[in-house]
Amino acid sequence: MRATLTVLTIVALVVGVSSCSLGEDEVSAKEREQQVVDAVSDAVPLVERALRATKVEVGAGWGSCPGGVGHVYSGGGTLVAPAGGAGGQLEAVRSALTEAGFEDGTQVEGHVSVSRGEVDLDFQPSPARGKGAWKVSFSGPCKRYSGDDEDYVEAANLEPSRTLLP
Repeated sequence: MRATLTVLTIVALVVGVSSCSLGEDEVSAKEREQQVVDAVSDAVPLVERALRATKVEVGAGWGSCPGGVGHVYSGGGTLVAPAGGAGGQLEAVRSALTEAGFEDGTQVEGHVSVSRGEVDLDFQPSPARGKGAWKVSFSGPCKRYSGDDEDYVEAANLEPSRTLLP
């Protein structure tokens, strides 16, 4: 009985240690941040043109992943466009993004959800934000960082959100 308990404890420790390392990022925190910034900087102007938006505000920053394990570079903002038929606007946004190489992953009606690499972006009309307003949200993957990358992410957590697009 005691031997079985010891073996089970060792197995649990090995599984626990290996599962903790599964979330370690293969690229630096700065590289991951730049991947998100690049995807957003490519996608938002496409959506801006598709909607003929007159105002764009998008910001991002580092935050904790759900459950507090790991970090994610994410953000969002608002686009303001002339009022129009939501269905046609959603299709214009989807077309602009997929024609530019973003992968359509839309699963919810009234949204356009796309990805490029490990960066996910979502666009949706948001009347609560005002007439013609669209909500923009995006994120990279949740990953664990250590060493200099962890220091960078933790220091960035103390700073206000970074404006990506005025």
